[in-house]
Amino acid sequence: MLEEPDTREKSRIDPSVNSHRPASEKSQDISHVLASTFKDLYTKDIIGKDTLSNLMKTKNGRSSYHDRYVAELQQAHSEYSLRIKDADMLESHIIQARARAAATESQAYERMKEEMGDVYDHQGLLTVKSAFSWCVDKDLLEMNNLISPQDYLTTQKPRVEAPAAMKSNPGKPTIAYAMHVSREPQDDGYTLIPSSKKIVSGMNESDLSLTLESSLETPKRTKTSRERPNQSKPRPKWKDEPSAKDRAEGWEKLQKLKDRHSFLRNPRFLPPNAQQSGTSLVWPRTKVGKTEHVRKEMDEQSSTDEPVFLAKPTVVVFSDYSVGHVYETSLELKNLTSASRTVRVIPPTTPYFSVGLGRFPGEGGVVAPGMSCKYTVRFAPDSLGDYEDFIVVETQAELLLVVPIVARRPPPILTLPRVLNCGCCLIGGVKCVEFLCQNIGLSAGTFCVIPKNQWPASNLRSVARTYFSEQPPFAVSPSLFVLQPGEATVVEVVFFPTTAEKSCQMFSVVCDNCQVKDISIEGLGQLIALELVSVSGKTEPPVVGEVHDLTAEHFVRFSPCNPHSGQQKKVIIRNNVHLELPFHWQIMKPNLHPLLPGETPEPSHIQFHLATDDVFHVSPITGVLAPCQEQEFLFTFCPKELKDYHSVCHLVLRDVPQLPPEPSDIGVLQPVRTGSKVSDVIVMEIEVKGSTEPYQVLLEPYAVVIPGEIFICTTTRRQFKGPIVTLSVPSVEFGLLKLGEQTQATLLLTNITQLEASWTLMERHNSQQDHEDTQILVEPRRGVLPPLASCSVDVLFRPQFCQRYETELDLTVENGTGCHLSVRADVQSPQVCLLNSELLLSELYVGVPAKATITLFNQTLLPSHFSWMTQLQGKQAELYTASFDPSSGTLGPNASLEITVTFISHSDLELTEVAALCEVQGMNSPLVVGIVASKIKKLSVSYSLPSVCSPPDDESLSTLLLDFGDDVILKRAVTKQLLITNQTAIPAPFTIEAEYFTCHASKPNNHSEKRITCVKKLLHSFQAKKVEEKAHKEFVSSLLAHGKGAAFFVLPNTGMLGPFETQTVDVTAYTDMWGEYRDHLICKVGDLQPTVIPMQMKVTGCPLYFQMTGPRPDDQNQGPITQFGTHVSGGDTVSRSLRINNPTMFDIRMDWETYNIDQNDRKLVDVVVAYGHAFPVKDADGNEVLSGAIGISGGDIQTAWERNKTPGSEGTSDSLQSMTSGEEEEYVSKDDCEEEETCLYSSPAKSNLLSVHIRPHVGNLSDYPYCITPQQIVIPAKSSGTIHVSFTPLTLSGSGHESRCVGLALGFISLDSGMAACVPGKVGRAQGLDLEPVRMDLLAVVKPAVLLVQMEEDEGVLEFHASAGDLLRAESEKLVVCEFDITRALKLKNNSEMPLHFRLGTQPPFLVLMPQPRARTSTSSNPPTGDSQSLVLQPQHIMQVKVAFRCSMSLLDHVDQADEEVYPGVTLIECARGGRKLRFQQYLLIHYSNNSLQTVPLCAHLDLATMRLSSDSINFGFCYVGQTHIIEVSLYSYGAHTYWKSVIDDGDSHVFRVTPDFGLLRSKELQVTSCSQCLQISFTPGEDREFRAIVVIQSPLVKTPVTLQLQGTGSFDEVYRSD
Repeated sequence: MLEEPDTREKSRIDPSVNSHRPASEKSQDISHVLASTFKDLYTKDIIGKDTLSNLMKTKNGRSSYHDRYVAELQQAHSEYSLRIKDADMLESHIIQARARAAATESQAYERMKEEMGDVYDHQGLLTVKSAFSWCVDKDLLEMNNLISPQDYLTTQKPRVEAPAAMKSNPGKPTIAYAMHVSREPQDDGYTLIPSSKKIVSGMNESDLSLTLESSLETPKRTKTSRERPNQSKPRPKWKDEPSAKDRAEGWEKLQKLKDRHSFLRNPRFLPPNAQQSGTSLVWPRTKVGKTEHVRKEMDEQSSTDEPVFLAKPTVVVFSDYSVGHVYETSLELKNLTSASRTVRVIPPTTPYFSVGLGRFPGEGGVVAPGMSCKYTVRFAPDSLGDYEDFIVVETQAELLLVVPIVARRPPPILTLPRVLNCGCCLIGGVKCVEFLCQNIGLSAGTFCVIPKNQWPASNLRSVARTYFSEQPPFAVSPSLFVLQPGEATVVEVVFFPTTAEKSCQMFSVVCDNCQVKDISIEGLGQLIALELVSVSGKTEPPVVGEVHDLTAEHFVRFSPCNPHSGQQKKVIIRNNVHLELPFHWQIMKPNLHPLLPGETPEPSHIQFHLATDDVFHVSPITGVLAPCQEQEFLFTFCPKELKDYHSVCHLVLRDVPQLPPEPSDIGVLQPVRTGSKVSDVIVMEIEVKGSTEPYQVLLEPYAVVIPGEIFICTTTRRQFKGPIVTLSVPSVEFGLLKLGEQTQATLLLTNITQLEASWTLMERHNSQQDHEDTQILVEPRRGVLPPLASCSVDVLFRPQFCQRYETELDLTVENGTGCHLSVRADVQSPQVCLLNSELLLSELYVGVPAKATITLFNQTLLPSHFSWMTQLQGKQAELYTASFDPSSGTLGPNASLEITVTFISHSDLELTEVAALCEVQGMNSPLVVGIVASKIKKLSVSYSLPSVCSPPDDESLSTLLLDFGDDVILKRAVTKQLLITNQTAIPAPFTIEAEYFTCHASKPNNHSEKRITCVKKLLHSFQAKKVEEKAHKEFVSSLLAHGKGAAFFVLPNTGMLGPFETQTVDVTAYTDMWGEYRDHLICKVGDLQPTVIPMQMKVTGCPLYFQMTGPRPDDQNQGPITQFGTHVSGGDTVSRSLRINNPTMFDIRMDWETYNIDQNDRKLVDVVVAYGHAFPVKDADGNEVLSGAIGISGGDIQTAWERNKTPGSEGTSDSLQSMTSGEEEEYVSKDDCEEEETCLYSSPAKSNLLSVHIRPHVGNLSDYPYCITPQQIVIPAKSSGTIHVSFTPLTLSGSGHESRCVGLALGFISLDSGMAACVPGKVGRAQGLDLEPVRMDLLAVVKPAVLLVQMEEDEGVLEFHASAGDLLRAESEKLVVCEFDITRALKLKNNSEMPLHFRLGTQPPFLVLMPQPRARTSTSSNPPTGDSQSLVLQPQHIMQVKVAFRCSMSLLDHVDQADEEVYPGVTLIECARGGRKLRFQQYLLIHYSNNSLQTVPLCAHLDLATMRLSSDSINFGFCYVGQTHIIEVSLYSYGAHTYWKSVIDDGDSHVFRVTPDFGLLRSKELQVTSCSQCLQISFTPGEDREFRAIVVIQSPLVKTPVTLQLQGTGSFDEVYRSD
């Protein structure tokens, strides 16, 4: 309390304590901020004045470079000083302008507070316009390239001081006066008023807005005039300016007037996308707060965005059906909106489908939200074909809902190919081909095969009348067949070609389900085509003039030969047809008839006779000519007699079909020939001739002379010559032999004589030495051959050296004739050479096989065997390996062979002395190949990006960056590619992985993959897609299981990099936390050093999601639209519970703020100034926990990943608890939390003392009417938290006003864990105001509690009519007073969208007869009244209320009461005809739960009874004593009927009599309210004197009785005696 005067004294000078005030000129030293931010760049030594002065002193001209440097430095320092001076001047000007603007705004604010008075709370209502633009120099700012206020503010009018003070008029017209009293034309929202004069002249543009342009907060204290030295008296108001209270009231009433024209339409009859229509229950709701033109465009658009009804199934399908049956299924239509809807179903257009009556969940054909109606769809097919139709569903939406209907049987599937190839057939022939046809489908079918040109046909039976379906030159059978599933049949195709060409016809296979499949039948018709290819031997054509056969095409002549000898010739004939042709040969006699040149032989000259000489033969005589192949025939000529032979060989083909006749009519189809006529046809005639010649025999001796005498019967022999032995071969050729090998030959010795022969076979030797060195061995050398016998002799050759060997063997026959045998052989040794003795390898890489070729050449005719040695020779042989292909083999005579050499180097040393050896069998020394290579290269790898092609140098590698972008959306995978190029031919394995954000994905085994594949086959495509999505989600979860927030998945991460191969590596970033990530990609290739490639990305988004909406990948920061519906003004608070799920591995803290959105708010940006932490940690009571020190969160708050690694750790609760428990907690100061310079990201423990954030204006911060509890909540990792959003309905003034409450809740996200907020060098995450908050739209409507009153008469008053005469009832000759009620009914309808709670009440003589609940029965005879029972009327429901007017005798007491005593609401009405009525006026009171009151006027008219006599007095005059005189009077009654009785007062009552003395006055007509009754008054005087009496006519309903004065005088005078 003692410091309060000081605070007030300070407020005199400072503008406002709630607004940000600029600091003074002296407090703008920001060097410490620059030093902490830029560190050495700001604090290191600079070249100051002293340094420059010293340099100038040393300038003595000895060094031109020094002088030039000092001059330039002096010029730079002068320019620097000038700029610093200008900057200081500009800074001082801005500071002073801000100070002046703040003082001006403070004074204007104080003046507005005094003008407003204490009417409203000033906080948040009064703001002033910024005066900064008037205090700063615009030209100066623009000169220094700074933004001036005129650049972002609208054009401002010049400031004009207020006019002189004038006395305000207390009777100024207000808005309420203009709306209720003034007769000036008013703005009703529809009519354009041309007058430019406004009702309220003092309202400027800023007064019409509830939130003005300035962002300064209002002060909490008001100033007095005594505290302001510059103002001596209060600021006067302008002329005719209304007060602030009148302006607020007028504006509110004007808004109410406009809102009355915003009629609420039934959402059932609005399009689904209208603003007030029933919103969809399944589609996400649109954002609120749209402008008027956007809402107008939405109204003009069709309601095609949101479905009204959902059809289940979406497509009505009939899959199994047959003809003659009716099938049914159900169609369900579900209402997806939040309003009840009517639906109309238009039946299908085709006669095969029909729709039955719908089954609705309620009465009236209305489908409630979320409910469904069902229709029965019937299908009656007339064939097995496919049917398609649709059902049209009409709703209030402009777009019709179309439900397709499909009837489709699974078709039978035939294995019949689409092309049936019958092959080749001779013209005129018939070929039958069978094809297997099986039905592998799921349904049976009847199939008909018809020509394509006959389809479509009206009746398949009429088309398929025959077994064959014919379309020349093809016929198919059977033409009609039936196949069940799995059955098969044989389809036979008959091909009968008529022309030598390829034939193709189309046939249609028609199924009974109206499906047609076209098949093509192909075949090739051919003519016989044979060709004589060649004849062996010498070709001798016929001699000119030589006779020959008339029809033979070919001629073969045999050379002359002796009888009984033979000759042969080979004849090759080719079959040029693709068919097998059976044949046989016939040897016929020639048709020899002389013809002139050009003459055609006559058929009669051609005769066919078999040859009888049997000298010509053909082999083979019969057989089959293979298709398109050559056949060799052997013609043999064996003459028997010495003469010339002449015959013709006919090649006859068997079973050749006859050519079809020419068709007489092209249009007439020929029937199928089941068996065509065939015959043998002569296709080739070869004329053969042969001649014989006699034997030529030479006898030696030509005579046999037997000397001497020969005795009879004695044998005489004569020996002519000795035995002769012949050899089977004239010479022996051993050919080429390899030295060291031996060979032998076998000779056959034959004794051709009848003499026994003794023979000897020996080599002819020239000398004894040759005999000793002989290389020929004969076994046996000698022997004896019997006559005509043979024996074999082996000749063995064993060479001893390389030579060309030639010798002779002599066959000596004792006493006979021998012969000579020459023996020859070539003996050589292997000799192989290399064509290139040096192997040059151009490019050689370490460990990579290099291939080259060398050539081996065999210099001899001997096959030479070679083999390569596997081990290289030389000093460096151990560093290299080589292989040869082939490594061994045999070279043919004089052949060359290329040897492929595969050479592998295991070192990068220069190749100098290495050789390979090849051993050749038979050669003394091996072949040597020297290997020479250039420089051996090592492994070299380069890295690049697909879009960047750079040379593989170190400089480009240092600039290589794998940037994933600055706009990576959370949980959305982003893939970048890295190219790894092998610059050498060395294959090498590679491994790639991230340094920090690594991941290890377990590949599914084969069993799981097979299971997924099997599931895909069994499930529907949609379900299979769900299975794939689930598997992918589990895969991503396994990658991010380490809890670091991101993972870089490399594919492939391992593999083999081939020679000169470029491997594309996909690096995919998966994230589940936001932040700026940096990491290194470690690439290890072969034995090279690992290569580090930097990676970076910035991830935006929110990992949290609400349970009711689920994850929103496209709009992660958008929460649900929480709609509270419509509520009663001033009603109870409504709360909604929302669960927020945290799928990450970190605890996330959310701080909630609620804002109110005003449509008239013209503010564009919000400037948020935070001191210290924008959202500090608070305890359960809302108090800041970390005040003055910063807690090391790593010790108290752990992530889920850390908790999993920490044994015994416990999870945190939903809301942040106070840290005052017994656990240890470490605090450090802010200076101790500064990071090292190597950290790439700021630590979360380091906070700024002051932070300013500029953001788009979202609304006015307020916790009313929306509020979120708790405002600060910690959502544990892998868990969820619950917040409660509450809405407190506004209290509206007036009965016809509706208020739309549009709000916004922002949830700011923070991380309390140090590991979660920042990992030095790897990740940094923004928090609080630096991060986009979670947005949740709030919407509610507040309406006053008003029920619609419906009466039978539209007069607005519930009227009752009663008659007081009904109070009396005659029972047992007594009048009984009975009270009665007159009951009238009215209806109360709740037209709002909310249930209304209310009580009914009224004042006597009215009472409310309460409606009874249906489930409750009452035994009381008196109905309950509405004063104690609370009622509830649901939205769009009607309640009938009965109000009674209770008529009792006490009501008649109001007739005679004075005016001042009359009860309020009671009026006595005098009627024109003398009747009277009592009018009772009261109100039916409807007391709502929000203490608001609605009245319904009640009026009751009670007809009173009024009596009157036709005369007030009767004077009988003089009457004779004892004689009765009668006079009649009329008793009139007006109004209610009444009972009456007459009483004669005490006096002379005994002489007067009234007849009748009682009765009922009631009119016999209903509409007549008056009646009368005749009363007879009799007077019988008993003596002669004057009699007087008073007749009193009384009625219980008439308080004042009617009196009749009676007077008469008795007399004995006979004059008065009557007859």
